[in-house]
Amino acid sequence: MQICFVSKVSTDQLDAYRQAHANVWPEMLEALRDTGWHGYRLYLGADGLLVGVVEVDSYEQAQTRMAALPVNAKWQSAMAELFESDGNPDEGMVLLDEIFNLDNQLAALGLPTTDQAPGAPDF
Repeated sequence: MQICFVSKVSTDQLDAYRQAHANVWPEMLEALRDTGWHGYRLYLGADGLLVGVVEVDSYEQAQTRMAALPVNAKWQSAMAELFESDGNPDEGMVLLDEIFNLDNQLAALGLPTTDQAPGAPDF
């Protein structure tokens, strides 16, 4: 399942947030991978809007597994000062509902999906 969420980084902390995510601790990267976070991407706007997309078998289980790890507590503490909200950033994420999926609608109509379409450009 794919999850999309939003959060808000303080605008005066954008550079620090970008720098932290350019060099995420190896043990944090391994923890995310090992607790079921796959295809995880973050997007940051100039206004501090943070949008994340992640693929998980179960979001609740992935969150619970991460919350149990000391490296996550250390990372959340380091990141907390960069966000507008109080508390751990991973607890303040607002999940968004998927309202459109091109491939699902194509498949429901019996049409080729984006990776099945003849002559589809190979980006």
